[in-house]
Amino acid sequence: MKQDNEQQQKEELWVIRTIFGDSILQRDEHHSTLHQTAYLLTVDLEDDRVMVLRLFFPSTYPSADCPVFEVTSLYCGSTKVDTSMVHAIQHRFQTLFQPGQVVLYDWIQWLREYIQDHIKVKPTAVAAAVPTPSLILEEEEEETIADDLPSIFSSEPLVNRKSVFVAHIAAVKSPKHVNQVMAALLANKKIARATHNIMAYRIQLSSGSILQDHDDDGETAAGDVKDVLVVVSRWFGGILLGPDRFKDINNCARQALVDCGYLPKKAAK
Repeated sequence: MKQDNEQQQKEELWVIRTIFGDSILQRDEHHSTLHQTAYLLTVDLEDDRVMVLRLFFPSTYPSADCPVFEVTSLYCGSTKVDTSMVHAIQHRFQTLFQPGQVVLYDWIQWLREYIQDHIKVKPTAVAAAVPTPSLILEEEEEETIADDLPSIFSSEPLVNRKSVFVAHIAAVKSPKHVNQVMAALLANKKIARATHNIMAYRIQLSSGSILQDHDDDGETAAGDVKDVLVVVSRWFGGILLGPDRFKDINNCARQALVDCGYLPKKAAK
Protein backbone atom coordinates (compact mmCIF):
# COMPACT_ATOMS: atom_id res chain seq x y z
CA MET A 1 0.00 0.00 0.00
CA LYS A 2 2.84 2.42 0.85
CA GLN A 3 4.44 1.88 -2.56
CA ASP A 4 1.07 2.42 -4.28
CA ASN A 5 0.64 5.69 -2.39
CA GLU A 6 4.12 6.86 -3.33
CA GLN A 7 3.46 6.10 -7.00
CA GLN A 8 0.13 7.95 -6.97
CA GLN A 9 1.79 10.93 -5.27
CA LYS A 10 4.50 11.08 -7.95
CA GLU A 11 1.93 10.83 -10.75
CA GLU A 12 -0.21 13.53 -9.15
CA LEU A 13 2.73 15.95 -8.84
CA TRP A 14 3.55 15.37 -12.52
CA VAL A 15 -0.07 15.97 -13.58
CA ILE A 16 -0.42 19.17 -11.54
CA ARG A 17 2.82 20.62 -12.94
CA THR A 18 1.83 19.58 -16.46
CA ILE A 19 -1.50 21.39 -16.19
CA PHE A 20 -0.54 24.49 -14.21
CA GLY A 21 3.21 24.79 -14.80
CA ASP A 22 6.20 23.93 -12.64
CA SER A 23 5.95 27.11 -10.56
CA ILE A 24 2.70 26.05 -8.88
CA LEU A 25 4.48 23.37 -6.78
CA GLN A 26 8.01 23.96 -5.51
CA ARG A 27 10.01 21.89 -3.07
CA ASP A 28 10.29 23.66 0.30
CA GLU A 29 13.89 22.87 1.20
CA HIS A 30 13.71 24.54 4.61
CA HIS A 31 10.89 22.30 5.83
CA SER A 32 11.78 19.07 3.99
CA THR A 33 13.50 16.20 5.79
CA LEU A 34 15.11 12.92 4.76
CA HIS A 35 11.80 11.18 5.45
CA GLN A 36 9.29 13.74 4.20
CA THR A 37 9.26 16.32 1.42
CA ALA A 38 7.45 19.62 1.90
CA TYR A 39 6.05 21.61 -1.03
CA LEU A 40 4.90 25.18 -1.46
CA LEU A 41 1.66 25.38 -3.43
CA THR A 42 1.24 28.83 -4.99
CA VAL A 43 -2.20 29.73 -6.37
CA ASP A 44 -1.74 32.90 -8.43
CA LEU A 45 -4.65 34.56 -10.21
CA GLU A 46 -2.13 36.69 -12.13
CA ASP A 47 -3.30 39.92 -10.52
CA ASP A 48 -2.39 40.93 -6.99
CA ARG A 49 -4.16 37.90 -5.48
CA VAL A 50 -1.73 35.14 -4.54
CA MET A 51 -2.09 32.50 -1.83
CA VAL A 52 0.63 30.10 -0.71
CA LEU A 53 0.11 26.83 1.17
CA ARG A 54 2.70 24.45 2.58
CA LEU A 55 1.93 20.79 1.85
CA PHE A 56 3.16 17.51 3.31
CA PHE A 57 2.20 14.14 1.90
CA PRO A 58 1.81 11.45 4.58
CA SER A 59 2.65 7.88 3.61
CA THR A 60 -1.08 7.09 4.00
CA TYR A 61 -2.11 9.53 1.21
CA PRO A 62 -4.24 8.97 -0.80
CA SER A 63 -5.35 5.56 0.47
CA ALA A 64 -6.54 6.82 3.87
CA ASP A 65 -5.52 10.39 4.69
CA CYS A 66 -5.42 13.70 2.83
CA PRO A 67 -2.29 15.86 2.51
CA VAL A 68 -1.32 17.90 5.55
CA PHE A 69 -1.38 21.60 4.77
CA GLU A 70 -1.07 25.05 6.30
CA VAL A 71 -1.79 28.47 4.84
CA THR A 72 1.45 30.46 4.92
CA SER A 73 0.21 33.67 3.28
CA LEU A 74 -0.53 36.55 5.66
CA TYR A 75 -2.25 38.51 2.90
CA CYS A 76 -3.94 37.63 -0.38
CA GLY A 77 -3.74 40.82 -2.39
CA SER A 78 -4.73 43.57 0.02
CA THR A 79 -6.93 41.24 2.10
CA LYS A 80 -5.59 39.85 5.36
CA VAL A 81 -5.84 36.06 5.62
CA ASP A 82 -7.82 35.73 8.84
CA THR A 83 -8.95 32.78 10.93
CA SER A 84 -12.37 32.54 9.29
CA MET A 85 -10.75 32.31 5.85
CA VAL A 86 -8.35 29.58 7.00
CA HIS A 87 -11.21 27.63 8.57
CA ALA A 88 -13.24 27.87 5.35
CA ILE A 89 -10.31 26.50 3.34
CA GLN A 90 -9.64 23.71 5.82
CA HIS A 91 -13.30 22.67 5.91
CA ARG A 92 -13.67 22.59 2.14
CA PHE A 93 -10.37 20.78 1.60
CA GLN A 94 -11.40 18.08 4.04
CA THR A 95 -14.82 17.60 2.44
CA LEU A 96 -13.29 17.36 -1.05
CA PHE A 97 -11.00 14.49 -0.03
CA GLN A 98 -12.22 10.93 -0.58
CA PRO A 99 -9.95 8.09 0.60
CA GLY A 100 -8.29 6.39 -2.35
CA GLN A 101 -8.56 9.46 -4.63
CA VAL A 102 -5.89 12.10 -5.23
CA VAL A 103 -7.22 15.56 -4.44
CA LEU A 104 -4.72 18.30 -5.31
CA TYR A 105 -6.40 19.28 -8.57
CA ASP A 106 -9.78 19.69 -6.86
CA TRP A 107 -8.14 21.71 -4.07
CA ILE A 108 -6.45 24.06 -6.53
CA GLN A 109 -9.59 24.57 -8.63
CA TRP A 110 -11.73 25.26 -5.56
CA LEU A 111 -9.16 27.61 -4.05
CA ARG A 112 -8.91 29.58 -7.29
CA GLU A 113 -12.70 29.98 -7.34
CA TYR A 114 -12.75 30.90 -3.64
CA ILE A 115 -10.16 33.63 -4.13
CA GLN A 116 -11.95 34.86 -7.26
CA ASP A 117 -15.30 35.09 -5.49
CA HIS A 118 -14.29 36.27 -1.99
CA ILE A 119 -11.15 38.37 -2.30
CA LYS A 120 -11.27 41.67 -4.16
CA VAL A 121 -8.53 42.87 -6.45
CA LYS A 122 -6.50 45.70 -4.97
CA PRO A 123 -7.56 48.95 -6.66
CA THR A 124 -4.91 50.28 -9.00
CA ALA A 125 -4.57 53.11 -11.44
CA VAL A 126 -6.48 52.36 -14.62
CA ALA A 127 -4.12 51.29 -17.37
CA ALA A 128 -4.73 50.32 -20.95
CA ALA A 129 -5.66 46.67 -21.10
CA VAL A 130 -3.56 44.34 -23.23
CA PRO A 131 -5.95 42.16 -25.25
CA THR A 132 -5.39 38.46 -25.66
CA PRO A 133 -3.71 38.08 -29.09
CA SER A 134 -6.14 35.44 -30.34
CA LEU A 135 -9.15 37.53 -29.29
CA ILE A 136 -8.22 40.96 -30.62
CA LEU A 137 -11.22 42.85 -31.96
CA GLU A 138 -11.11 46.14 -33.79
CA GLU A 139 -12.96 48.99 -32.04
CA GLU A 140 -15.73 49.05 -34.61
CA GLU A 141 -16.13 45.29 -34.20
CA GLU A 142 -16.50 45.63 -30.43
CA GLU A 143 -19.35 48.09 -30.91
CA THR A 144 -21.35 45.60 -32.98
CA ILE A 145 -20.45 42.38 -31.13
CA ALA A 146 -23.88 42.13 -29.53
CA ASP A 147 -25.62 42.76 -32.85
CA ASP A 148 -24.13 39.99 -34.95
CA LEU A 149 -22.76 37.50 -32.41
CA PRO A 150 -23.43 34.01 -33.86
CA SER A 151 -25.62 31.78 -31.74
CA ILE A 152 -23.68 29.21 -29.72
CA PHE A 153 -24.78 25.62 -29.08
CA SER A 154 -23.30 23.80 -26.07
CA SER A 155 -23.55 20.03 -25.86
CA GLU A 156 -24.48 17.77 -23.00
CA PRO A 157 -21.37 16.95 -20.92
CA LEU A 158 -19.39 13.80 -21.68
CA VAL A 159 -17.87 12.42 -18.47
CA ASN A 160 -14.98 9.95 -18.33
CA ARG A 161 -13.28 9.12 -15.02
CA LYS A 162 -14.27 12.47 -13.51
CA SER A 163 -13.00 14.50 -16.49
CA VAL A 164 -15.78 16.48 -18.17
CA PHE A 165 -15.96 17.47 -21.85
CA VAL A 166 -18.44 19.94 -23.38
CA ALA A 167 -18.46 20.96 -27.05
CA HIS A 168 -19.55 24.40 -28.26
CA ILE A 169 -20.63 24.94 -31.89
CA ALA A 170 -21.21 28.23 -33.75
CA ALA A 171 -21.76 29.12 -37.40
CA VAL A 172 -18.99 31.52 -38.46
CA LYS A 173 -18.36 33.39 -41.70
CA SER A 174 -15.23 35.36 -40.82
CA PRO A 175 -12.35 35.60 -38.33
CA LYS A 176 -14.35 38.38 -36.66
CA HIS A 177 -17.09 35.86 -35.86
CA VAL A 178 -14.47 33.46 -34.44
CA ASN A 179 -13.12 36.18 -32.15
CA GLN A 180 -16.61 37.18 -31.06
CA VAL A 181 -17.62 33.62 -30.19
CA MET A 182 -14.39 32.92 -28.32
CA ALA A 183 -14.78 36.17 -26.35
CA ALA A 184 -18.37 35.26 -25.48
CA LEU A 185 -17.39 31.74 -24.35
CA LEU A 186 -14.48 32.93 -22.22
CA ALA A 187 -16.71 35.52 -20.56
CA ASN A 188 -18.31 32.51 -18.87
CA LYS A 189 -16.29 31.88 -15.68
CA LYS A 190 -16.74 28.12 -15.81
CA ILE A 191 -15.53 27.88 -19.40
CA ALA A 192 -12.67 30.30 -18.74
CA ARG A 193 -11.52 28.07 -15.87
CA ALA A 194 -11.56 24.87 -17.95
CA THR A 195 -8.27 23.00 -18.03
CA HIS A 196 -8.25 23.25 -21.83
CA ASN A 197 -10.43 24.98 -24.42
CA ILE A 198 -9.57 23.28 -27.71
CA MET A 199 -10.60 25.26 -30.78
CA ALA A 200 -10.89 24.66 -34.53
CA TYR A 201 -12.69 26.38 -37.39
CA ARG A 202 -13.07 26.10 -41.18
CA ILE A 203 -14.42 29.06 -43.21
CA GLN A 204 -15.03 29.06 -46.95
CA LEU A 205 -14.06 32.46 -48.37
CA SER A 206 -15.78 34.14 -51.29
CA SER A 207 -12.81 33.14 -53.44
CA GLY A 208 -13.57 29.50 -52.74
CA SER A 209 -10.45 28.94 -50.64
CA ILE A 210 -10.68 27.59 -47.09
CA LEU A 211 -9.51 29.55 -44.05
CA GLN A 212 -8.88 27.23 -41.13
CA ASP A 213 -7.05 26.97 -37.85
CA HIS A 214 -6.91 24.52 -34.96
CA ASP A 215 -5.12 23.94 -31.67
CA ASP A 216 -2.27 21.46 -31.57
CA ASP A 217 -3.42 19.49 -28.54
CA GLY A 218 -6.33 17.54 -29.95
CA GLU A 219 -8.35 16.47 -32.95
CA THR A 220 -11.71 18.24 -33.28
CA ALA A 221 -13.72 16.05 -35.65
CA ALA A 222 -14.52 19.06 -37.83
CA GLY A 223 -13.79 16.97 -40.92
CA ASP A 224 -14.96 18.62 -44.15
CA VAL A 225 -17.69 20.79 -42.63
CA LYS A 226 -17.42 24.48 -43.48
CA ASP A 227 -18.30 27.79 -41.85
CA VAL A 228 -18.27 26.36 -38.35
CA LEU A 229 -16.29 26.89 -35.15
CA VAL A 230 -15.85 23.99 -32.72
CA VAL A 231 -14.57 24.49 -29.17
CA VAL A 232 -14.27 21.61 -26.71
CA SER A 233 -13.91 22.58 -23.05
CA ARG A 234 -12.24 20.01 -20.84
CA TRP A 235 -12.21 20.02 -17.05
CA PHE A 236 -9.60 17.56 -15.78
CA GLY A 237 -10.91 15.29 -13.03
CA GLY A 238 -7.63 14.24 -11.45
CA ILE A 239 -7.29 10.87 -13.22
CA LEU A 240 -4.98 10.55 -16.21
CA LEU A 241 -6.89 9.47 -19.33
CA GLY A 242 -3.89 8.96 -21.62
CA PRO A 243 -4.78 8.73 -25.33
CA ASP A 244 -8.46 8.29 -24.39
CA ARG A 245 -8.70 12.05 -23.89
CA PHE A 246 -8.30 12.60 -27.63
CA LYS A 247 -11.06 10.08 -28.33
CA ASP A 248 -13.32 11.87 -25.86
CA ILE A 249 -12.57 15.27 -27.41
CA ASN A 250 -13.24 13.85 -30.86
CA ASN A 251 -16.48 12.08 -29.89
CA CYS A 252 -17.81 15.06 -27.96
CA ALA A 253 -17.18 17.45 -30.87
CA ARG A 254 -18.51 15.02 -33.47
CA GLN A 255 -21.77 14.42 -31.57
CA ALA A 256 -22.30 18.18 -31.21
CA LEU A 257 -21.78 18.61 -34.97
CA VAL A 258 -24.37 15.89 -35.56
CA ASP A 259 -26.81 17.53 -33.13
CA CYS A 260 -26.42 20.83 -35.00
CA GLY A 261 -26.91 19.20 -38.41
CA TYR A 262 -23.37 19.66 -39.72
CA LEU A 263 -22.78 15.89 -39.89
CA PRO A 264 -25.20 13.04 -40.60
CA LYS A 265 -26.20 10.92 -37.62
CA LYS A 266 -24.18 7.94 -38.80
CA ALA A 267 -21.01 10.06 -38.46
CA ALA A 268 -21.41 10.07 -34.69
CA LYS A 269 -20.83 6.33 -34.44
